[in-house]
Amino acid sequence: MLFMPRAPLSLLAACAALLCLLSMPTTIRAEPSAFVSVEAQFRGCESTGWCRFWIEALDPLAQSLHRVRPDGVSRIPGENPTSIAMRDRLNVLLSDMIHQAKHIVLHDLRRLDDGTFAATVTVNGIDLASDPILLELRAKAAGMTR
Repeated sequence: MLFMPRAPLSLLAACAALLCLLSMPTTIRAEPSAFVSVEAQFRGCESTGWCRFWIEALDPLAQSLHRVRPDGVSRIPGENPTSIAMRDRLNVLLSDMIHQAKHIVLHDLRRLDDGTFAATVTVNGIDLASDPILLELRAKAAGMTR
């Protein structure tokens, strides 16, 4: 029979506690690019096709304001009437007006090469890109590029 030393009970208890902690599910809030979806507060859109959103960060030193390009919304460079109309429509759809509470969620938030982010944006559960006026402006922008 093999000789096996007996471990002190306190060491066994500590190992058991460590195993329990390691097996518990954890919630980690890291860079926004790691989120699948996150609630956000709207802070305005630009005619260049991106909007600013405030996202709560776990790290107090991390930046909370992020530039996000909504998926399905055309990016029209310059200050032409179509890009200005697109910006104005995005601002109307995303802004909280008096007696209104909009629940904005950024889905599939990911970092782009230029330092901005992209995400599917929903307002009260409806995809922003499905707005009829935005769809009309996107078709108009596509006709401009031909």
